[in-house]
Amino acid sequence: MVVGFAILAAWELVTAAGVVAFRKPIYNALSLVANMLGLAVLFLMLNAQFLFAAQIIVYAGAVMVLFVFIIALMNPEADISFSPSGTEWIYGVVFGGIFAALLGALLFNRGLTGRPGPFTPAVIDAAGNVQAVGTALYTTFLLPVEVTSVLLLMAAVGAVYLAMRRIR
Repeated sequence: MVVGFAILAAWELVTAAGVVAFRKPIYNALSLVANMLGLAVLFLMLNAQFLFAAQIIVYAGAVMVLFVFIIALMNPEADISFSPSGTEWIYGVVFGGIFAALLGALLFNRGLTGRPGPFTPAVIDAAGNVQAVGTALYTTFLLPVEVTSVLLLMAAVGAVYLAMRRIR
């Protein structure tokens, strides 16, 4: 588990550096998607399957698609073609392989050590992971969740407004 966390931490650092290092906004968004996928794997390592699925579906899926559309609307003349050199393909294959191996090892609940983890299905059912997350989201953290949703809606409306203003 420690080796898996170290690999995941390196993944997170590299993808976070990519978010701020690339010059084209579309590459920054793709690095952020990779970072969010790594965070989802971290949730899976912690046996928080609901947060794992929510991270992939909501953040890496829906929110990042929204960001990519906003980037495309803000700069429609931008060239977003991708012609990788030899080293970029190597990096992609290496990091993709590491991510797939780590995710595969965690999905089979064996970690990288080959031993079963401490959380059996009975332990997970007794803890009520989904129920605890739902209770927290709709009681304690209801206001921050709603504020975040309104903020994302305002960002989308603002991007559409700016794009429409440029077209006219």
